[in-house]
Amino acid sequence: MVNLLPQCIRCGSPVADSIESEIEEHEKIKLGRYNNGVWTCNDCIAASQGQENEEQQQDTIGVASKSDVSPNTPRADETGL
Repeated sequence: MVNLLPQCIRCGSPVADSIESEIEEHEKIKLGRYNNGVWTCNDCIAASQGQENEEQQQDTIGVASKSDVSPNTPRADETGL
């Protein structure tokens, strides 16, 4: 059988930029976009954007201030580790 639909570069699912709602409900074909010569489904696009947001949040973590630490927390040199 010949596959006439393009496939998502990440998950390999058949992808189209416009499909009928009945077909989409059966999850046989995913909605997606053609960008920079490759097809990517919307699920993989959303997942990659979620990873980028997590990376940006990790980059913004700074040094803890005294107000960030409970007064009952022992200092690192007092724990005996």
